[in-house]
Amino acid sequence: MQINFRDQGEHKILSINGEVDLYNVGELKKILFAATDGSNKSVVIDMRDVNYMDSSGIGALVAGQKKMKALGGKFLLLNISDDVLNILKLATLDKFFTILEDESELV
Repeated sequence: MQINFRDQGEHKILSINGEVDLYNVGELKKILFAATDGSNKSVVIDMRDVNYMDSSGIGALVAGQKKMKALGGKFLLLNISDDVLNILKLATLDKFFTILEDESELV
């Protein structure tokens, strides 16, 4: 797994590349914790290049969403593959997250 950062206006975009699972979720949690420290009004997780995510990765995203909500910020998921989206739907988390299909939807 590799994570790249970039800013687009008020959005801090984290682009994840690779599989997210129990073996590397610690790195994702560390980066999400830093990104959701209150210095960013909006954190966007670009998942275009994530082809697999297990429950530990989903748990990290849930923690990021809760933290940003507590800070009054936005936590958005972007470009989710069908496989990962199906996992979110099975857990009814597709209603918990704000999911964007395209970067053009960022305001």
